[in-house]
Amino acid sequence: MEVWNKTKFLSIPSALRTIDPSAKPTWGIMSPQHMVEHLVGTWRISNGRAQAPVLMKGEELEKRRAFIFGDAPYDKNITNPVFGDGLAKLRKSDYESAIDQLEDEMKEFFDYHRQNPEAIESHPVFGDLNFSEWLLFQTKHMAHHLAQFGL
Repeated sequence: MEVWNKTKFLSIPSALRTIDPSAKPTWGIMSPQHMVEHLVGTWRISNGRAQAPVLMKGEELEKRRAFIFGDAPYDKNITNPVFGDGLAKLRKSDYESAIDQLEDEMKEFFDYHRQNPEAIESHPVFGDLNFSEWLLFQTKHMAHHLAQFGL
């Protein structure tokens, strides 16, 4: 699996702006704004601005880590083990504001890890991840959600 670089990631907000905020996904229940705000959450954890406890332990954690470090894509219509089947309440007043925040969190990720090259941040499902492991996760995770809206 090709891991995206900084330039690729930072081009995503522009692409997201081409999605109609009322667009329906090809699978799943998230609106474009729900999807972007969901992505914001993982970037906030990866850049040290938010912390989340690791919820998986033992064999379950190892199984999930094997998935994230493997080539298999996320399945469509998977249930988020942290949030379940429901939708989180929207935090931003509009889609554009959510994209602005995503862009900020992504830039902060690269700045944070440039200034803290040994930083390890904990993902609630995949455990402790370093910079290159976060890039792998973000590539796979974002590809999954962008594909929901044809990107």
